[in-house]
Amino acid sequence: MSDLQIELGGGAVLRSLAAEHAEALFHLVDSNRVRLARWFPWVDDATAESQVAWLAASNHEEQPYAPAGIWVADELVGTCDLSIERLSDTGELGFWLDESAVGRGFVTRGCQALMRIAFEDAGLHRVQLRAGVENLRSRAVAKRLKMREEGLLRGAGKVGGGLYVDLVMYGLLADEWQVTR
Repeated sequence: MSDLQIELGGGAVLRSLAAEHAEALFHLVDSNRVRLARWFPWVDDATAESQVAWLAASNHEEQPYAPAGIWVADELVGTCDLSIERLSDTGELGFWLDESAVGRGFVTRGCQALMRIAFEDAGLHRVQLRAGVENLRSRAVAKRLKMREEGLLRGAGKVGGGLYVDLVMYGLLADEWQVTR
C-alpha cells in the first residue's frame, strides 16, 4: 500500500490506516455504533479484532489506496476509502465520519482526492458510490462530487440488525471527470 497523505483543509488530513490504528478505529466505531448501524452491516459485529482483520485485508496489493483515515490534529475522525475492481477498472468510494466531524467538508474533499487518484494515477474508467435512499448526507456527497444518479438498487444494502435497505447508485466516468474538474 502506498503511504497516502493528503491535506484536506480545515486541519484535516487523509492518511493511510495501518494495523497500529486498529484500536483508535474501533473506539471511533464503538462511539458511533448506533448511528453507523443504520447504514453498514459490519457495525453490529465490530470489535477491536475485526478492525485489525479489516485493516490487514484492505492493505494488500490490489487495493493500493484503501483504507485511509481522516485525521484532525492527529485524532482519527473517520474513514474514506477507494476499493478497486481491476477487471472492470472501477473504483467504489466508501466513507463515514464521527458525528463531531460531520458538516465540515472532510468527506467531500477526501473523496475528491481519491477520485483524482482513481482517474489520474490508477487509470480507472469509472468511480461509483452507493448510498441508502434515506442517507441524505451520503447522497449529498455524491451530488457535490458531480456524480450521476444512475438508479435504485432494491433491497441491495444490508445494514445493522440484518435489515435490508434500497440503495441509490451514483457513478462518474473518466471522461466526465475531465469535464467536471
